[in-house]
Amino acid sequence: MNIIIPTLGRIQNQKTFNNLPSRWKEKVQFVVQHHEYKEFCNVHGASHVNKLPKEIDNIAATREWIHNNFKHDKYFVFDDDLEFKVKEPNKGNDTKWLTRFFNHEDFDDMFEIVEKWMDDGLVHGALGTTWIIPTLADWPYSDNLKIMTNVFYNGPKVPKDIEWSRVQYAEDFDVNLQLLTKGFKNRRFHKYIVDAGNTNDEGGCSTSRTLEAHNKSQQQLKDLWPDFIRITQKIATSGVWKGKLKLGTVIQHKKAYLSSIT
Repeated sequence: MNIIIPTLGRIQNQKTFNNLPSRWKEKVQFVVQHHEYKEFCNVHGASHVNKLPKEIDNIAATREWIHNNFKHDKYFVFDDDLEFKVKEPNKGNDTKWLTRFFNHEDFDDMFEIVEKWMDDGLVHGALGTTWIIPTLADWPYSDNLKIMTNVFYNGPKVPKDIEWSRVQYAEDFDVNLQLLTKGFKNRRFHKYIVDAGNTNDEGGCSTSRTLEAHNKSQQQLKDLWPDFIRITQKIATSGVWKGKLKLGTVIQHKKAYLSSIT
């Protein structure tokens, strides 16, 4: 399995990569924009660095390029700013969980489970995120949910007609819904989770994502999937968008999957 890390503006700050054990670092392929390629190679070595074409300058087109170049194998795509954690029940109490950082055995177990799932036919899925509080019934994993900041794909089984770059800043949500409505369930861990950086931390998509572009992508997503999405509105309380209207989405993932089998 390849581990793909698309990255921008963080040549000296590769949090995801630094948090991986050595044996899994060896499987990493960085994907960088054309203008950062030379410097990135100088810092990290050229053998694991892939240069995007000059015309690709956004994350949606980057994810499309990644799939086109790694679709012949199973692969995991991680954001470049992740910490890996384990969430476990605290003596059966449904509202209290114990959380700790991954150790080497946790990485081995997680990747082994994902490999087995895909060997059994699963096409896509992800680790959970720290802000999602599961129920005991959902732990250690459950199906047909939101996946973001990381996703794995069974490359050869992904349909050829998936469109990867219809929405510039919600492309992962769009691809997830395309697969669900074609009958490909997803699976998300609740035991193995990631702690991601903030949306507008320096580097990454924050170099180009404006509030206007974010809101436009949310509306585009709603327009593409009116049966499964409703728009939410809130005033941002922190970051560079503080005090401004920010759109979000509520997505009915299970309904999307069921639409493919009814």
